[in-house]
Amino acid sequence: MPGEGGRARLGSTVVLAAGLVVGGVALPAAARDMTQARLVNAEAEPENWLLHHQNYAGHRFGNLTQINASNVRGLKLTMMVLLAGQTRAEGGRQGTTRLEGTPIAEDGFLYVTDGWGAVYKIDVRSGKRADFVWKMDPRIDKVWAGDVACCGVNNRGVALWNDQVISIALDGRLFAINKESGQVTWERRVADPSIAETLTAAPLVIGDLAIIGPAGAEYGIRGWLEATNLVSGGTAWRTYTVPARGEPGNETWTDGYNAWETGGGSIWVTGTYDAATNVMYWGTGNPAPQIDAEYRPGDNLFTDSLLAMNPVTGAIQWYFQYTPNDPFDYDEVSEHPLIDIDVGGRMRKLVTHVGRNGFFYGFDRISGEFLYGKGYPNIISWTNGLDPKTGKPLSYNPSAAVQGYNPGTVPRRGLVGVYCPALAGGKNWEPASYSRTLQLVYTPSTEGCSAYVAEYDGHLDGKLGGTFRKRAMWDGRGAAPADTPLPIAQTAFSVNALDPRTGDVKVKVMQDTKTFGVLGTAGGLVFGGNQFGDVFALDGRTLQTLWTFNVGTPIQGPPMTFSTGGKQYVAIMAGGTAGPAQRAVRTSTRWFTPSNYLFVFGL
Repeated sequence: MPGEGGRARLGSTVVLAAGLVVGGVALPAAARDMTQARLVNAEAEPENWLLHHQNYAGHRFGNLTQINASNVRGLKLTMMVLLAGQTRAEGGRQGTTRLEGTPIAEDGFLYVTDGWGAVYKIDVRSGKRADFVWKMDPRIDKVWAGDVACCGVNNRGVALWNDQVISIALDGRLFAINKESGQVTWERRVADPSIAETLTAAPLVIGDLAIIGPAGAEYGIRGWLEATNLVSGGTAWRTYTVPARGEPGNETWTDGYNAWETGGGSIWVTGTYDAATNVMYWGTGNPAPQIDAEYRPGDNLFTDSLLAMNPVTGAIQWYFQYTPNDPFDYDEVSEHPLIDIDVGGRMRKLVTHVGRNGFFYGFDRISGEFLYGKGYPNIISWTNGLDPKTGKPLSYNPSAAVQGYNPGTVPRRGLVGVYCPALAGGKNWEPASYSRTLQLVYTPSTEGCSAYVAEYDGHLDGKLGGTFRKRAMWDGRGAAPADTPLPIAQTAFSVNALDPRTGDVKVKVMQDTKTFGVLGTAGGLVFGGNQFGDVFALDGRTLQTLWTFNVGTPIQGPPMTFSTGGKQYVAIMAGGTAGPAQRAVRTSTRWFTPSNYLFVFGL
């Protein structure tokens, strides 16, 4: 086994299609290697989708025009394939998995994952059917890992490097898989579910490094980012998102019992990268416990933050914290797109972020200077806006150990806090898209509010007589009385077009249910999918619906686009369940069967 942390191979590979011909199409002798130059110049291959967010800048934009506003009504289902069924973790608390991944497309082959981390290579070059090539099953302990997956079992996808597919499994392992054979080249343990660390984010590959971090803030982990050297299989560096005693930022944990040791700051969405300056940008998760901010007085760096980091060393070069001492669960792990655009008559290199806390942010990505922050949900109650100079919430009190924000919005021990946007955001992890042709950022949003009470759960086991175990939920959150009035009686949803020059909302359309990520294309379209099972296309200028297709099972992952054989396609994965809110609006969803499908649409 290569390098530090290498272990015997445990994943199993099944070759599902073999021989020289698959689906009437001759297989090439060997696929192209994925070089760093190809990843940096991913936009030069519009037929492919080479990175999790399409390019290093995180645009999630398809620079293809064959499918456009004039012909999208003719879009039809051309290929589909059922991945592994919804295998229940018998004896565990997870009944179903979610397909939240984004397929990777290279030269007519798709690389996708299911919720339990199995990786599939699928041949779609025929344009008529999707043919399995191989499947790698990591064979994880579903109960052991799944029981500490706070919010569902999922896997958001893979990365490509040289002749390898780089993937993760929920149980903390990182894999290098031969792209041609599907055989595991090596694997190593990166995260540890025994202390509630799990892996769900697609790796970010930069050079010979694969960078990843763990989920688990709801269980009181101490978050980190780690780079694995893909040549040796060993650790290149690890940087904790919550600093230890003596490290810069630790002074913002002002308790007397080292709350930083269980401070949260998890990572569960892939970062972005500027190759010109060699800086990567990651969003970090909420502090722990999630709602009981009184347990962890201070601003709690570097939770709820944007971290600009050196990918070679892991050093933090600058940071911005969105919601200090967060009592709302407004973690900001989602993508930070990089946009070069004219702002006030001056070309600026921006790093942007559609925040879970309800604001759309723009920063100078070189200096970290705050440029703007504008609200995008209909109602934001926890603060009356952001300071135009610092970007901090206007309701933030730098001298307070525990933030009060706007009166009545913060859940306290024994006191209800009612706040908007809801705990789920604004925009949560579901990715936005930047149209390079229309110069608009498209984002889904929840339009609603939450009400909770903070609860003191005590300390984790081993600290000051604590009794809560590392693998037990530890969020400090209690239910508010059922009759608690909310500013919005019925939670609603929307898709928004935002102006990255100013942060302003240009167009908003309301929807009946949540959209799980969007895709903008050069054809002037915005694609998305929802828990009703609807795949849809909107006009990129007006956000009016132009086309819908119902797949009959919930969608909880974002769409992507690619082309092969001279034809453009849109692909999306479906897998999960429709919740009570969806069943109340569209009663037919109560009969949906959780399934794991890949759907491909074309003209």
